[in-house]
Amino acid sequence: MKKRIYFPHKPILAMVLGISLFTSCSTENETLENGELNAIYAKSTTKKDYMVILKNEAIPEGFKTQLEELGASVTSSIDEIGIVIISSSQKASDAIASISEVRSVVPDLNVKWIDEDLNPEASPLSIGSDEPYFDYLWGMDAIDAPETWNQGYTGAGVRVAVLDSGIDAEHPDLAPNLNTELSASFVQGEDWNVRDGFYFNHGTHVAGTIAAADNEFGVIGVAPNAEIVAVKVLSEYTGSGPFSSINAGIVYAALIGSDVINMSLGATFNKNGFIPLEDGSVVKVPGKLIAEIKHAQQRAIDFAYRNGVTIVVSAGNGGTNYDGNGSALKLPAGLNNVISVSATAPMSWIENPTGSLDIPASYTDYGKSHITVAGPGGDFDSPSPYWYYDMVFSTIPGGWSWSAGTSMASPHVAGVAALIIGKNGGEMAPHSVTKQIVNTADKIDGNGVSVYYGNGRVNAYRAVTE
Repeated sequence: MKKRIYFPHKPILAMVLGISLFTSCSTENETLENGELNAIYAKSTTKKDYMVILKNEAIPEGFKTQLEELGASVTSSIDEIGIVIISSSQKASDAIASISEVRSVVPDLNVKWIDEDLNPEASPLSIGSDEPYFDYLWGMDAIDAPETWNQGYTGAGVRVAVLDSGIDAEHPDLAPNLNTELSASFVQGEDWNVRDGFYFNHGTHVAGTIAAADNEFGVIGVAPNAEIVAVKVLSEYTGSGPFSSINAGIVYAALIGSDVINMSLGATFNKNGFIPLEDGSVVKVPGKLIAEIKHAQQRAIDFAYRNGVTIVVSAGNGGTNYDGNGSALKLPAGLNNVISVSATAPMSWIENPTGSLDIPASYTDYGKSHITVAGPGGDFDSPSPYWYYDMVFSTIPGGWSWSAGTSMASPHVAGVAALIIGKNGGEMAPHSVTKQIVNTADKIDGNGVSVYYGNGRVNAYRAVTE
């Protein structure tokens, strides 16, 4: 359940409790035996959505016509990675699976990727100091962002694609840096520009942490002169979306020349075949199809990576240790060529402004094999009546709000990636960006790889000066 706190004597603010991106899978929900899909995919005469994954990352001439002739309706395709999305009966999809060029046909299920129910004096004077709510941004202090801006690094010339639930195009903190011409939606029936009004919108909050403008108004982002592009891959109403929307959004971000992708989203898939759906239920899918779904998303990630995109993702909010955990699969954090970010937070920060800003968040997923670096994500477990100040403050439609989650940690790191790329002239190989982030992160927990911090908590200043 959401809770909000309103401040009548200031511009509209809100508090949203407990951003939890990754829905845990439960075997208590209804499933079918023998690895079959539940009833929504069982009837051969009922058309449902599928991804047709070809063996090669190219779609042969006439292939789509062949699918139509077998009774499928082609709804879209991701030509660059050899995936066609169809609406088809089970009978037709079975026939398509037997085509020699086809690797697999998997259900394009609508999966839950976001669940919305989840001291300033230490910072030097900087370009952020004249932002009215800068004093709330303990995360900027934690990563030494003001020191970075004072060196002249602000992310100028860098494009960051925000793959999320849309962005408020009219927000005065975001409009100066938002490329509206390139922004796009891959969610059927929803525009990338979120609806007017005061409410919590996940993508808008994430975008503000990355690149809220230096405009003497509201807040400031880690890379306040970077360009942001809204790539809507999830419904702003449900936080859900099909696999194909995520994959198409990743490819699109690469095609428009993005330097960084931020994906503050994800889902936990049980490798025994359980997938969380939009309505909170769980469907059992054969393990082989789970592997194919993973393969399809890895194709999209690899395409972006080959095209020079640094990909930053949230690690997850399940409080789970992924070291030696072979029963769960995390997408996209469990894929190759991504920077997986865990969350840190202060404890009762407003009452103890000189205390640590690097306490592992109570909810963050962790594990040496799972975390690349840590970033400020906030928390809500303080006994203080002012516990909400421990969360991350950023933009929402019509105002600003506090929120917590690895969703909030990931954009801090994406902003640092933009600063690094900007320093290097606006173009840099993702391998080199990742190496710089890793090598300059602060070793909070010893010199090796840490269970909670990975290679350390990201440090913007060191990332651009070392």
